[in-house]
Amino acid sequence: MSISALLAAFFLTLPVALAWESTVSSLAAQPFPEIRPFQAEYCLGWAEIPAAKATAAISYEGRNAILTSSGGTTGLARTLYQLDATLNARATRDGLQTIQSAQLEKYATRTLSTRIEGHNGTLTSLREWISPNSKPAKWKPVKIAPIRDLFAASLFIRSQSLAKGEKVRTLVFPGGSPFLVDIESLGPQKIPIAGTPRDALRLDIKIQSVNTKKANALEPHRKFRSGTLWLSNDPDRILLRAEVQVFVGYVFAELASFQPTGSLPLLR
Repeated sequence: MSISALLAAFFLTLPVALAWESTVSSLAAQPFPEIRPFQAEYCLGWAEIPAAKATAAISYEGRNAILTSSGGTTGLARTLYQLDATLNARATRDGLQTIQSAQLEKYATRTLSTRIEGHNGTLTSLREWISPNSKPAKWKPVKIAPIRDLFAASLFIRSQSLAKGEKVRTLVFPGGSPFLVDIESLGPQKIPIAGTPRDALRLDIKIQSVNTKKANALEPHRKFRSGTLWLSNDPDRILLRAEVQVFVGYVFAELASFQPTGSLPLLR
């Protein structure tokens, strides 16, 4: 066998994951300022039809950033699909790493609980349906690292410079399975929010599932097609609008109100 054939055989046997894991963005947060404490309300829906409302607030406690959020379906949508959810999470301010998160999704007949604990870029999770007949779940390690939960990942993406053309690639674990998220900044854009033009940064999103049972092979997301985020193009960089193309069309979230609740505390 020739040397070239031996080399080809060697590289073909390398785990598939090596092709992409080395391309994940640096874990270091960039120097873009932290977001100041705030409270916000969002309208959510499908194809511009309002179907739910949500609130979100970020505050700080020492070296921790804290998210408190809740929401649920409303109006006609609630008669068809009842859902109330809460998400409370903590992340480190200096490295934007996951400390913990707890999400509760209450449906008409059952409740799903998702808890995540983080330590230096590694995560463990406990996910269980809460019902009289359900069996107790066990904490399980997320078998890929370094990785962040949804809150810490959002802070990390926001912390990047996000200049036009910049790309950010990061691993995210929202609770069920890990995903590889690709963000590309398309630069400044003006969009109407609640009838008022706003200066925004447009970010396009691609998501792939990471199959940890198959050497971290990347697979298409079963429901997600593509997505776009618009962050306010100012020191807050708050989410103004999100649009996600899914298998039944697109869903959206749009800022309805925003209220700063204090100044940004010093990181001590």
